[in-house]
Amino acid sequence: MTTPQPHTAAEVEGWVARMRQEIAIEPPAPGELRTPDDIVHQLELVDSVANKALWIVKEADRVRGDAAEVLLRVKAKAQATVEGKNAEQRAAAVDIATEAERAEESAAQISYRYAKGLADLVDSRKSSLQTQAKLVLATYQLAGDPRRG
Repeated sequence: MTTPQPHTAAEVEGWVARMRQEIAIEPPAPGELRTPDDIVHQLELVDSVANKALWIVKEADRVRGDAAEVLLRVKAKAQATVEGKNAEQRAAAVDIATEAERAEESAAQISYRYAKGLADLVDSRKSSLQTQAKLVLATYQLAGDPRRG
């Protein structure tokens, strides 16, 4: 059995970008009302993305943890082997030796924050749609109320 390859920060960012597109909701045209069916459909889309968003955040956290671990290992190895006349020169040599790992760890941190932002956006979008659903329902109920007027 083969071990699955770890994901990358770039993959996480791609997933987040696709999920953001999936939950993008066009505003209604001026004077146009959303129907209850429109709202239900959009809520179902957001629910579907919410499940994916949780998985993306979990994977982004794993990518972030893996990158931090690699950076620590490479940095420790570099510190043990680097030579220099003073602490400043040794620190500079370690920075040079760990440049790629530091860049990857930084990218992983950014992709994790991006994924968390997606999860927050999904929650916000769901809350907004639930509020809209209540308003649309109230509008339809008022329009159909024979006591009105």
